Parts: sequence; C-alpha cells; structure tokens
Amino acid sequence: MIELVQIFIIAIVQGVTEFLPISSSGHSAVIEHLYERLGHPLTEDSTDFIKLNVLLHVGSLFAILIVYRQRIIGMVGKDWRLIPMLIIATIPVVVVGYPIYKFAPWSQDYLPLITASFIATGFMLLLTLRFSDGEKTCSTMTWKDALIIGFAQAVAIVPGISRSGITIVTALLCKLKREDAAAFSFLLAIPGIAGTGLLAGVEMIRHVPDPDASGISNWLLLLGASISCVAGIIAILFLLDWLKKGRLWYFAIWAFAMALVAFILAILPMPEKTEVVQLPVEVLNVCQTSGFFPHCFHWSE
Repeated sequence: MIELVQIFIIAIVQGVTEFLPISSSGHSAVIEHLYERLGHPLTEDSTDFIKLNVLLHVGSLFAILIVYRQRIIGMVGKDWRLIPMLIIATIPVVVVGYPIYKFAPWSQDYLPLITASFIATGFMLLLTLRFSDGEKTCSTMTWKDALIIGFAQAVAIVPGISRSGITIVTALLCKLKREDAAAFSFLLAIPGIAGTGLLAGVEMIRHVPDPDASGISNWLLLLGASISCVAGIIAILFLLDWLKKGRLWYFAIWAFAMALVAFILAILPMPEKTEVVQLPVEVLNVCQTSGFFPHCFHWSE
C-alpha cells in the first residue's frame, strides 16, 4: 500500500510539474525509478498507481478550471473562437501521441530516452532568451498556429519533454503574446489531461487487481487529488509571473539537473532481490525441534 508520505510527495510533484515547464511525466518516472533503486517500490499492485494517477490528473484539471474560470466562461461568449482553435490543436496529440502511448509503452519509463528529453527541454527553454513579446492574441491566432502548437504538444507524450514548456515556447515562436501563449497552453491542457486520465481509467478497469493487495484508501486518493490541485494553482500563478518577467529560461537549469539524475539512475544497477528458498514443512519442523533455527523464526504451512 502506498503510504501517506509517498502520496504527499507524488501529489506535489504532479501538481507542480504538470504546469511548470519541467515535465510531470519525466519526474514521475524518475521518482518511480528512484524508489525502486532504494528497494522501496511505490506499489506492488499497479492498480494502486493507476488509480492514484487518475485522481492526481483530476486535481490538476481542477487547478486549470479554477485559475482560468473566467476565460473558460468567456469562451461561450466573446472568446468563442478559442473553442475551434483548441479542437484543432488537440487533433495532433490524438493522431500522433496516442499511437506512441499505445504501441511504445516502454518509452514511458526508459531512462536513457528520458535523460535526452530533459536535455532537449532545457535547450528549448534557453531559446526564450531571444524571444520578445509577440503581437497575436488567442483571438487573432490562425488555425495554422493552433495546429503547430498541437503538434508540439504531441511530442510531449515522451517523458522529459515538458508539455507546458514546448507549447508555450511554440506559441511564442508563433508570435503570441506571453500571457496569451500561457493561456492557450493551459486551456489546451484540459482535453490533454482529461484524455490522459481517461486512458489511465480504462487501464484500471481492464487490469485485474491483486486479491491480496489492500489498495489505497479513498481518503488518501482524495487527499492526493486535493494536494495536486492546490500545488497546480500555485504553479500556474508562479509560472505566469515568471513568464511576464522573461524568466522562463530559468527552468532550463532544473531540466538539466533532472537529466543528470535520470542519467545516474540509468547507469546504476537495480538492487538484487533475495530469493526465498521454500523448504518442506517436515524439514522445517525437524530444524525447529532440534534447535537448528532460533525460536524467533516462524513459518506457515
């Protein structure tokens, strides 16, 4: 069973990294590998981790809905043009991203690939040093701009490539204003995060749970979702402030640091698992009565 401290750590990581340009999926994979290297895997039952993943993404989704509630309501009225732009930008992640997720699942936790992706994210963020504020808004952007940003988001299916980072940088390349680039990126995350949660939910339904596993309690799942939501709101507001000040490239330092961590984990050997030899009950009884084993040892038939 995933413990409270682990839930707390994973929820904060999900909430913060989902919106900061440092890749939430890359961090999740690195943390999972780190726990395995320490000999304490996050969970022995993958259903637990899938359930938690779904709820954490729901928390991140609510963070966007809370921060951009006025913009979302406005899409029904004066900002209605945003709706088709978001639909166009979502198409590439379905056409390109889903096949990668479906037919190359190994890419989701392959550390050499994650290392290279973090490095790519770092250099991508450094490009913003040469960017000036654009003149386009979400209302004046073209369908070509939306499609280009959408293809950029599809690349972020690879862990280590930041979804928010690559979409904001691409929007800036398309000459969007910084505030509108961030707004379009976060609004575009709504169908993306919802789709990720839906895929995880389908996997959870299809997966046969371990009957011996105790599972995560509902209150821990809700706690994780709440922490993810609060952390996500703070991360969005923090990123918007830094984006206005032209400090987006600062996150490149963190991306390069995570690339180093992922590289170290990739070259470290996995801890050896000790094999338990099951002796016949008759042999164990003889050893116990003869004093060969200390009496503090117990076994079951």
